[in-house]
Amino acid sequence: MKASPRQTFGVLLMCLGALIVVFSEKIVFPGLEVLLGIETIVGRESVHYLAGGGYVFTNPGAMVRWMLSVAVVGVSVASFGMWLLWNAPNRDRES
Repeated sequence: MKASPRQTFGVLLMCLGALIVVFSEKIVFPGLEVLLGIETIVGRESVHYLAGGGYVFTNPGAMVRWMLSVAVVGVSVASFGMWLLWNAPNRDRES
């Protein structure tokens, strides 16, 4: 049994989507935190800068929303991969 390119691409998308979901926290913090800025993610009023140059963010709801939005993207990618895998032509049936 040989996999079609569509099946292979579907499996790769499923794996990529699962990785996005698993690492959604690392994608947001520090990934998107560096790209977009912490004030964009949690809101300017929720960032308190410390004397040593660090900062603390106090809006857990915004952090959860960002992580969930990244996880939803991962689930969407994995779902599309499953759809591709499910609807790919089966080479055993065609023979």
